Amino acid sequence: MSDQGDLPPPVGPLSRALWNFSSLWFIVPQGTGIIAVILYRLRYQFNGLKTLATIVWIYTIVQLGLFLILYLLRIFLHPKHVLQQLRNKTIETSCLCCISIAFTSILQMAAFKYGDTAGLAIYILWWVNTGMAVLACMVIPFVHLKMQQSGKRHMQADTLMPFLAALTSAAGGGVICRVMRISPRLQVPAIIVSYLELGVGLALVAAFDTIILAQYFGRKFQTTDLVYQDMIMCGPCGQASVAFQALGEAVQAGSFAAYDRGQLLTAKAADPFAFISHFMGLLIWGYGIFWWFFAILSICYTLHTQPGGWKKSRFTMSVWSMVFPWGTFTNAAVEFGKLMNSPAFDVFSTALLLLLVIMWIVIQILTLKGIVTGRVFGLDHGWRKRYDNRQLAVIKEA
Repeated sequence: MSDQGDLPPPVGPLSRALWNFSSLWFIVPQGTGIIAVILYRLRYQFNGLKTLATIVWIYTIVQLGLFLILYLLRIFLHPKHVLQQLRNKTIETSCLCCISIAFTSILQMAAFKYGDTAGLAIYILWWVNTGMAVLACMVIPFVHLKMQQSGKRHMQADTLMPFLAALTSAAGGGVICRVMRISPRLQVPAIIVSYLELGVGLALVAAFDTIILAQYFGRKFQTTDLVYQDMIMCGPCGQASVAFQALGEAVQAGSFAAYDRGQLLTAKAADPFAFISHFMGLLIWGYGIFWWFFAILSICYTLHTQPGGWKKSRFTMSVWSMVFPWGTFTNAAVEFGKLMNSPAFDVFSTALLLLLVIMWIVIQILTLKGIVTGRVFGLDHGWRKRYDNRQLAVIKEA
């Protein structure tokens, strides 16, 4: 997990753990947050399910807050090392977007629970988060393409994360306008900006998908640590589908009719807007089916054909890359079940959620085990081992 470069890491285990605490950790609250949203929105509810969703939501807030503190502490104590990581590793810069993505899920849950009483506060926080998402969508790809040595490596799916942040913000905007009690004067700007985010995100996802897919033909072997990123490819499709559905419902609910200005923001335009949005959501989710199924096959094939087979698989934090994309794909199916009143989508989304929860629990357990042993922090010999510079050099060379 660590990339020490030319800077010597600390010798103490706690300091070394903080040294290795990369932005990759932000995919944990990102994945946890989407599960809370799905649990709350699932068609087949039972007593206590929304309470369980609330608990997972609070757990997401705790995770994001704790990881932000640790990452800021890492920046304060090791600024040169963090800059070196951001300069040389695409995944380090890409995963900074996960802060905005996780926060969007937190805001969606807040809208479901407190939209009637705290609508304006949630609305303001959404605008702040949207600014973060748009900034990430504009700046991080520039860093990838112009400042990092991307030509020396295959482009990985983690480069899609900035665009996923914009699409997630758009989905959050649609949900907030659909479920909260805010005036059309506030809804319409959020809806327009959300559609603009969809335009930016989807176009760039399509372009980068083409490059990544083309590179698969020239790739001889994919490491198990990177293969889990294949699931990221279906994430933008699922999140864009949710955004189109939510925005279409918000428009159809009367925001355009109440605003009623110009030629576009009128009651007459609301129904075509909603129809096109729902239709686009269905098409994009269909594209996501391919990447979802492709990722499952790719992961299973890579783990089976690696030297030693499945038994040689080793847990790394990159496994968390599977959770959020699977969640967005599932969330879109949940929304289609409600939109179409379709038992088929309801059953399929429930099955996807059950598999997702099982996956999340297993990965949580493995993560906690990795924290106890220290392996997820790069402490291969545990928390009590200390190294001098000579031993570190030997390990690095090995």
